[in-house]
Amino acid sequence: MSKPKSVQDVLAFDIEGALQNITDTVRTQVSRELKKKGVVVGLSGGIDSSVSAALCVQALGKDKVLGLFMPESDSSDDSLELGRALADTLGVETVLEDITPILKGAGCYRRRDEAIRRVIPE
Repeated sequence: MSKPKSVQDVLAFDIEGALQNITDTVRTQVSRELKKKGVVVGLSGGIDSSVSAALCVQALGKDKVLGLFMPESDSSDDSLELGRALADTLGVETVLEDITPILKGAGCYRRRDEAIRRVIPE
């Protein structure tokens, strides 16, 4: 009978192998499948976009990653600040596009406010 696995064995994870697999996949998908030279990553300042951007830089190089900030009127200033700090750390070029007018034009804020009033009339 085999010895039961320890918690450490069960939770063991090959971080370097996983990183290599992810970066290889990004490189293959971008260049061979999508036939693109680089990527645009929406940077929110959060963990998901930060990890995505870092992985893309690791896979493609900083010169092939463009960070896109899309703040809107309800965005936290901290989000933009954190996103910019990440972009500076990674060395990627960034573009800022305020999407407030687009969201207003599409009626997003009005629909949000109406939905809130239905739940909390006062």
